Amino acid sequence: MRIFWLLFSYEWRHFRAAKGLVLLCALLLLTGLYGIYYGTTEIERQRQHLTTLPELTRRNVEELKVKFPGPADAGDIGYYHTTYAVHHPDAWAALSLGQRDVNPYYVKLRLLGLQNQLYATDNTNPMKVLSGNFDLAFVLVYLFPLLIIALSFNLLSSEREEGILTLLLAQPVSSGVVVGAKLAFRLAVVLGLAWLLSVVGMLWAQVPLDGRMVTWLGLSTLYCLFWFGVALIITALQRTSAFNAVTLLGVWLLLVVLVPSLLNLGVAAARPVPQGIELTIKQREEIHAGWDRPKTQTMNRFFALYPQWRDTATIRERFVWRWYYAFQHLGDLAVAKQAAAYANGLQQRYDLVEKLNLLSPAINAQSSLNALAGTDLPTHLKFQRSATAYHDALRAFYYPFLFRKVEFTHADYAQEPTHTFTSQPELDTALRGLGKLLLSVGGVFAAGLLLLRARPINPR
Repeated sequence: MRIFWLLFSYEWRHFRAAKGLVLLCALLLLTGLYGIYYGTTEIERQRQHLTTLPELTRRNVEELKVKFPGPADAGDIGYYHTTYAVHHPDAWAALSLGQRDVNPYYVKLRLLGLQNQLYATDNTNPMKVLSGNFDLAFVLVYLFPLLIIALSFNLLSSEREEGILTLLLAQPVSSGVVVGAKLAFRLAVVLGLAWLLSVVGMLWAQVPLDGRMVTWLGLSTLYCLFWFGVALIITALQRTSAFNAVTLLGVWLLLVVLVPSLLNLGVAAARPVPQGIELTIKQREEIHAGWDRPKTQTMNRFFALYPQWRDTATIRERFVWRWYYAFQHLGDLAVAKQAAAYANGLQQRYDLVEKLNLLSPAINAQSSLNALAGTDLPTHLKFQRSATAYHDALRAFYYPFLFRKVEFTHADYAQEPTHTFTSQPELDTALRGLGKLLLSVGGVFAAGLLLLRARPINPR
């Protein structure tokens, strides 16, 4: 053990002398701090945006009170009144933004057809969506492996090329102790940085003190260990430093870029999802056709679904609001199967990726961190279901006014239902990801140790 610590201290002195490596670690530390800053700033921006929505609703109500100073037809109110289904982020979202940068975190709703409103989003710079957001999870998953490669590509090859390894192994020390000390020092540096950034991020984002802290640190640690295991395998091949560097970068490109891209193409082919534009077009066609259908036909279809309103007066006017909202809702029902198929298709794609992400620890780590932060696809689909339920509640609130011809007064605004939804972590997904990373770490270290045993270290 004394020899191990002597070698460990030698690595420390060598590291301090290598100004380039020190600068690289400092640069990564600053990059990680920027990732934390960006993530917390983005989530704070979203929170501030969400806090303005009730005020927008209040202003809309005040405008309607001026527009309709007395009792009004509820159909007019439902048409002009806007409210919001809101998706509040969990504090952990600041560390792993996940889907919150590509999917809307609020939905502006009126009493009209739901599907067009559900998928309406603000314009976003496509180049920004393509590159993704720069949060702490991005730094850990995509940049930390590059630091590990920079620290470990010449684990033994530099000593061999300089003739030092022959002198070192001539001493009463085993090659396993040499490799272990070198790996242990590099592991201490990398994990020290990862844990430091994680703790700073948790404090900065003011995350709740719960078991997710341990899970986050566990995922980060195992992911770094995996890449050290890859470096151990390449070291065991006993090739030159140049070969090791190129091979490790090739493995990084394979596991972080190529495999995820191929996996995405394969999953898209295996689990085709209906195009959202087709759903929207069909709904619009159905709604536009409602103007030309006989009112009796439209209302009979509606009453078959809502028989409690069948005893309302027959429509003889050219236009009446309850007929208008009836065919709006029928337009939603006309594409209900397509909408369900779209959501189910997205969930099936996600589930298939979860089954196959053992092929790419980068995907596994990223999806696990997103699940831990409540920013993954299943959470967004839950929000959409919540928004759909809220729209149903709005219809249930307005229908008695519309079908019983009850006047809508100023006091009725306060009775309108409201909506809120807060992300919850997908802990099962995160824990499964932790188990898969543990398997990956065990696999690469077992392969590396077997290679070292099968091919003893050659000092020349």
